[in-house]
Amino acid sequence: MQVAAEIDALAEVFRKEGVKSFLEIGSKFGGSLERLASAMPVGSRVVSVDLPRGTRAWPQSEAELKATVSKLRLKGYDTHLIWGDSTAPDVIAQVRALGPFDAVFIDANHTTPYLWKDWENYGSIGKIVAFHDIAWHRAPDWKEGVRIDVPEFWHVIKFARKRVEEFRFCPTGKNNGIGVLWRS
Repeated sequence: MQVAAEIDALAEVFRKEGVKSFLEIGSKFGGSLERLASAMPVGSRVVSVDLPRGTRAWPQSEAELKATVSKLRLKGYDTHLIWGDSTAPDVIAQVRALGPFDAVFIDANHTTPYLWKDWENYGSIGKIVAFHDIAWHRAPDWKEGVRIDVPEFWHVIKFARKRVEEFRFCPTGKNNGIGVLWRS
């Protein structure tokens, strides 16, 4: 899950940079979507892409994400929810029709092939691009769950950028983390 201080730090970047359009790839329950939207002026465009019916680990996330999107609409945000695999051509087309974006937050499939696809498909339509789980560390005896390749991916892409920030506030220092880069 998210470390509140890391999301708050990213929200502060949104405030300082005057973000008025935001795309989140992988919104799960909508917690970070709502927190980051709240850093933007009412009327801002907020777009979420997630899998319908959640994931095997979180099947209940669909209802909560729908509720979050409804709440944001009631508050006056121009909110859009796109259901589907972020790498599917129809999903990419729907997102691009709503772009470009001041900020993109990528927190979906954390395996290397999907990270590269999301970066290629959505990184170019955001001025600011952030990734979740840049500090994730797999314990040597860990055998369950899905791979999280974000730290290795982040290490590769961050060096080609002039401006990068990292928020690593997990108490153990071995989880979560948000990496932010500016494309321009």
